[in-house]
Amino acid sequence: MRKITFNFKSLFAYLFLVSSLFLSAQETTFVPQKYTPTEPGCVLPLGEFAGLVSVPRAPETAAKMKGGGNPCATFVVSYNGFTPEAQAAFQYAVDIWANSIDSSVPINVNASFTALGPNVLGSAGPATFLTSSAPGSQPNIFYPAAIWEKLEGADRSTFGGSNDITANFSSEANWYYGTDANPPGNQIDFVTVVLHELGHGLGFIGFSDVTTSFPDDIGAVREPNNNIPAVYDAFVENGTGAAILSFPDPSAALGTELVSNDLFINAPTSVAQFGQGGALPQIYAPASFNGGSSIYHWNTPSFPIENINSLMRHEVGPGSANHNPGPITLGLFQDMGWSICPGALSVDDIRVYNVSVGPNPFKSAITIKLSNGFNDEYNISLWDINGRRIIDSRETVENGAISISNLNQLEDAIYFLKVTNETTGTSIVKKIIKN
Repeated sequence: MRKITFNFKSLFAYLFLVSSLFLSAQETTFVPQKYTPTEPGCVLPLGEFAGLVSVPRAPETAAKMKGGGNPCATFVVSYNGFTPEAQAAFQYAVDIWANSIDSSVPINVNASFTALGPNVLGSAGPATFLTSSAPGSQPNIFYPAAIWEKLEGADRSTFGGSNDITANFSSEANWYYGTDANPPGNQIDFVTVVLHELGHGLGFIGFSDVTTSFPDDIGAVREPNNNIPAVYDAFVENGTGAAILSFPDPSAALGTELVSNDLFINAPTSVAQFGQGGALPQIYAPASFNGGSSIYHWNTPSFPIENINSLMRHEVGPGSANHNPGPITLGLFQDMGWSICPGALSVDDIRVYNVSVGPNPFKSAITIKLSNGFNDEYNISLWDINGRRIIDSRETVENGAISISNLNQLEDAIYFLKVTNETTGTSIVKKIIKN
């Protein structure tokens, strides 16, 4: 019989090594926190008739859709209770978004017709929110599932579920299913409502709430179980420049802010697309908090229904159509983590697809390449995630490029680089990462 002997000293050493490696692997593996809402975050009411209004698709989007080219994103829709006519209109809206945002991961949507109550046209929101450690993500921030998958470059099925957006539409509304953005005065444009609701599912949403209490109403902006805000809310500030996330949460002070009619989006690309000399686009924060509408829509007086950016107002009325997500909304989406389809965001001679910044991530220097053929002077400014300007300089293009060095002193973080043509005044913002 073969004799087997154990060297307990060696065995213990081996077990210690294995357990150490196992614990080390556990410590370095990022496990995202997750929040699954019990109901959609946006509820879209029926507005009053305010005239026949038609805002068509952006020309670049129309050209790509007509040309039969490949979209920048893929949507996979599960239809529940749809007629063929309704499904065709929904798909038309999907194609507009698919030629506006860019993602390598399919975006899954569960869309249903159902009874939503009097004068409610639709409701929608992300199916799940998760935190991310991917390059370009902000720490301790909840991202809607579709943005999270775009940042991670992978489906979130590992962490449960595959649906990214849940969207419901009234089975009782008088819908117009045409795709020409010309509904009659007594019908609701279905494409407009679908675009709007998908916008919420893609990220135009958060957790703000105000609870009626004596003597003060209490406001909250973070998901209470995890104490984590949504990425949208990281860009909200009041008229004095105070970030909404800087207020105690929950608190009466925060409740006052959420009903102040004095809240704005300070996201660099969105502000640049707003094009109002540095003014910030205002969001909807009426004196009486309206769950499902307050905070997560553009301010109604600031964006009348004929405005190109009016899609994400808090209501839709009959006879009104908007088939354009709007440049300030797309700018906000880029700042939240989406990539934007080439041509969907443009400002005259400077366009997203002809300005590149590298390396990204960077360590000590970056090169800005401009392929528009202009040798003008440019203002280069660098902003941190809190809106503080770190660099402001005037540079001249040399061989189609601008080089910025001595950046090694910057902290490892996300920054926004704004490139402005001094001759034309046009500008563009790029998100860059220092690590």
